[in-house]
Amino acid sequence: MTAPFIIFGLGRCRTTWLSRYLTYGSYHCGHDEMRHIRSMADVRSWLAQDCTGTVETNAARWWRLIRHLRPDIKMAVIRRPVAETVDSYLRLDMRGVCTFDREKLTHEMQRQDRALDRIERQPGVLSVAFADLSREATCARLFEHCLPYRHDHDHWFDLAGINIQSDVPNTIRHYLHHQPQMLAAAKTCRRAFRRTMGAALSHGEPDPDGVVIRRETLAAFERDGQALMAAHCLAVGEPEDQWRQKNWPLFQRWEDADSGDILTARVNGRMLGYLIHVVGQSAEDASVLTATQIPWFVSPDAKGLRLGWRLQQAAINVARARGVKEVYQRAGTRGDGPRLGVIYRRMGAEEFGTLYKLKVA
Repeated sequence: MTAPFIIFGLGRCRTTWLSRYLTYGSYHCGHDEMRHIRSMADVRSWLAQDCTGTVETNAARWWRLIRHLRPDIKMAVIRRPVAETVDSYLRLDMRGVCTFDREKLTHEMQRQDRALDRIERQPGVLSVAFADLSREATCARLFEHCLPYRHDHDHWFDLAGINIQSDVPNTIRHYLHHQPQMLAAAKTCRRAFRRTMGAALSHGEPDPDGVVIRRETLAAFERDGQALMAAHCLAVGEPEDQWRQKNWPLFQRWEDADSGDILTARVNGRMLGYLIHVVGQSAEDASVLTATQIPWFVSPDAKGLRLGWRLQQAAINVARARGVKEVYQRAGTRGDGPRLGVIYRRMGAEEFGTLYKLKVA
């Protein structure tokens, strides 16, 4: 099976020309295939094809999901300064379909360009400057990166002098007429994307939402999580400084013995969520490792990011990597505790009795 390829770039970067140039041999290269997607099944079906590729001008934000679904996909980016790209769009005759607002267009191009920054830093990704596409050597590098063939000089020469451009007004017209379906598809992909991102740690690299989910040391958690822990205390009806009374020496012993993990979710360095679990042998079977989740909390400021779900998925992934076979998730009686069972059941957990607490002193 031959791996597909995908090239990301802003519009007005010779992307249409590249789709023609990289259609070669057994390979067909599309252009802005994303506009035809209506479901995750469409994404999976496209990625499952042999001998295919595409050049996309509006798909950079989905690169992690694409790589998750097809880890062997070959990726490249075309870089052009945002200001040049915006000026090129503004020079177009849109034939009355729409008009571009410089400020809004610049904002959108900058957002996409930041996604290209992230893709460019990934191992195995080829980055090419738009200005260098006029050189055969640059095109040859891109050709051999994406295709399983040696560069063909005659093929390049036949296309080098041809100005091949997409019909931007017609593309915009297509978007306007299919906007509801495309927005619904984007929502579906966004949900799948967030489920995917919650399943693994970020290792310091923010996702397109700017979220970093990672393990933390106890010292870093105590230092940076004070405001979040105070908010957690208030949410469950405790004094906001009650977190200072927690059994920190016990947490330190767990860390020293590598018997637990502290996972946090940060945005621009600010901690917005955390989950702590303790790992140990099962009391029922010494050969079984269990993870027991203790405190976890997400700030209301993280609304829309689904950090609770993502932290849960990341914690389960970490536990699984440790060899854990059973995870115990507690739905308490304070704050949002009574609602947590819904999340656990959606993850596939089963109710396992009821926990009671009896004060004897």
